[in-house]
Amino acid sequence: MFRGIQVADVIFYNGQVLTVDSDDSIKQAVAIQGRFIQAVGNDSDLLTLAGPDTDVINLRGRTVIPGIVDIHAHMDREGLKGIDPSLEGANSIDEILAIIRSEVNTKSPGEWVVTMPIGDPPNYADMPPGLQEGTFLTRWQLDSVSPNNPVYIRGIWTPWNVPPSVSVANSLALEIAGIDRHTIAPDPSVVISRNDCDEPTGVFVDHNRFPTVEFTLMKVVPRFTHSQRVEALKKSMQVYNGVGTTCIYEGHGVAPEVLRVYKDMWDLGALTVRSHLVLSPSWRSLKEAEREMERWSHSASGSGFGDDMLRIGGYFIRYRGEPYTARARSAELPYTGWAGFAESYNSASQFRKLVYLAATYNLRVHTLAREDLGDVLNVFEDVLKDFTKSDRRWILEHVLHTTSEQLECIKRLGLVIETIPLTELWLRGHYFMDSPQLSDSAVAHRSYIEQNIPFGLGTDNKPYSPFLTYWAAVARQERQTGRVLGPTQCLSRLQALRAFTLGGAYFCFEENRLGSLEPGKMADLAILSDDLNNMPEGDLPGLYSLLTMVGGKIVHRNGEL
Repeated sequence: MFRGIQVADVIFYNGQVLTVDSDDSIKQAVAIQGRFIQAVGNDSDLLTLAGPDTDVINLRGRTVIPGIVDIHAHMDREGLKGIDPSLEGANSIDEILAIIRSEVNTKSPGEWVVTMPIGDPPNYADMPPGLQEGTFLTRWQLDSVSPNNPVYIRGIWTPWNVPPSVSVANSLALEIAGIDRHTIAPDPSVVISRNDCDEPTGVFVDHNRFPTVEFTLMKVVPRFTHSQRVEALKKSMQVYNGVGTTCIYEGHGVAPEVLRVYKDMWDLGALTVRSHLVLSPSWRSLKEAEREMERWSHSASGSGFGDDMLRIGGYFIRYRGEPYTARARSAELPYTGWAGFAESYNSASQFRKLVYLAATYNLRVHTLAREDLGDVLNVFEDVLKDFTKSDRRWILEHVLHTTSEQLECIKRLGLVIETIPLTELWLRGHYFMDSPQLSDSAVAHRSYIEQNIPFGLGTDNKPYSPFLTYWAAVARQERQTGRVLGPTQCLSRLQALRAFTLGGAYFCFEENRLGSLEPGKMADLAILSDDLNNMPEGDLPGLYSLLTMVGGKIVHRNGEL
């Protein structure tokens, strides 16, 4: 059948190849030549492409999918979680203190002991009720195991769960930070817990969407260094490859300190996940914004600039936000902490001006639209009427509820929707689960499909595995009750796979090169640990990759294949 065609470098056969082509066809085999897919089809046909040096791999019925494209990945964040000791599994104050004591024993007097938050990853939910005592520990309890070392228990990065973020410092840490009974909280949203004698207990309760304590009261706490971020990104790529992720899109924006890390890895040829990065602005005025946009317009306009492994383009522009949070976190730039992006506040009028500037310089706009979708759409529609229609693909992030009128507007403007179904349905679905109307309109994937609106799925790194997010889009279950939210919006397994592959490729302007297993496309694929199409629905979150390939190169292999 393939007479006259060059032999393949790799042939996977005797499997279930979910191609995600226009027909959702399922094949037995796929052949790779160089960086590209050479052919997909039946075993008998593709095995004729084998030569003496072809690596012929028997899949033994396993499932092959296109590489996952996580369009809200925060990939750099995953590796950072291993820098500080974890308190995972500690269900009481005594167990937490035992971990702290063990860490103190590895330090010299005066060295900092900094840990991850109290609770279990990835969401650190149900704290402090999940502790036996039902309350957080205090500075004095920390002092009992660490009298000579400053101790700081980090609060959660609130997007992992919901505010507040509760952190705890011992007495020496408070002394170094200059915090005593006379210290005033920098904002009403931050509470310095005190005892009956008005002494700080060491507990800080931060009610902000993005925590600020380490940028204000406790900015003496050791911060992530560049070398730590580089090592963290290496680890992040390994674990993302391990669950079949071959490409990420960072639409929330990447600050210069993180962009530098990606560039260092690109210089070394060490990137194993295709990375599409959006710029996170740190301008302080409209005049600064225009100067910066003009400088970047030559390279970051349209679909951006770069190569197959690293591409940069467009801006994240915040609509409104919290003035205090933006002010507190921006004061410490270039440091961004867990965020990896700069936080800003833009009034409605300022947002409109910034969006107009971006359109002027053909810079792609990304913005959060969870609570303010109507306002954002009004601005986009008003701005874009002054510009010739083109394939701009501006992005609406964290979309939650939509009306039919809003979907019509999104389609008319050629916008793209990003959803985080695990967060909105499983983690936070209890907020609207008693309202059928709200449940039906929440991350309404089937409605997007009916309206032919492009959309993709993101993990938001909580957790990094796409298969929990995939499961949430298919099952739509709330975590505490198991109730299905908006059952008519449940995606089929193949629909969810398309959203996580070809849908993600569309975000990257790469749908003609990535996202499906078709001849001529880049050879990005994953061989899964189970049968995605037929396995029990409840087992979907546990899927992982036995082998992951990016551009014809194996970047992960766990030994089971």
